[in-house]
Amino acid sequence: MKQQEQHAPTVEYAGFIVRWVAFTVDNALFALVTIVLLFPFPNFEDALPVGIYRTVITVLIVAATIAMWVRYDGATPGKKLMNIKVVDADTLQGIDVKTGMKRYVGYIMSSVMLLIGFVMVLFSEKHQAFHDKFANTLVVYT
Repeated sequence: MKQQEQHAPTVEYAGFIVRWVAFTVDNALFALVTIVLLFPFPNFEDALPVGIYRTVITVLIVAATIAMWVRYDGATPGKKLMNIKVVDADTLQGIDVKTGMKRYVGYIMSSVMLLIGFVMVLFSEKHQAFHDKFANTLVVYT
């Protein structure tokens, strides 16, 4: 009886350009949502309610982003458009909420580091940005 060979799944890592396009699409959508939700505040004389409202909107957008990574096969609208998704680097399966939160914190750190965290995609064998390494995730083609 011959042993069946087990083949490792073929993984194609998403590169810098495709990821940047997805990121730009997502940011444009989130900006549009923010503008629509801030529409009730056309008068910016009293900054406190506007600031509180913006904070609530930001928290909701962050939560929605993490939920999309976890619930919708690792993909935000921009990632869906580009046929890419976020997966766990070890299992190549979808990520959980904890990993999604960690990845989002890594996003912030990638941004604070003068975007160098994003540029790391260009120099990583698996095209991982800082936030991917931080959360042990990969962005792969679907």
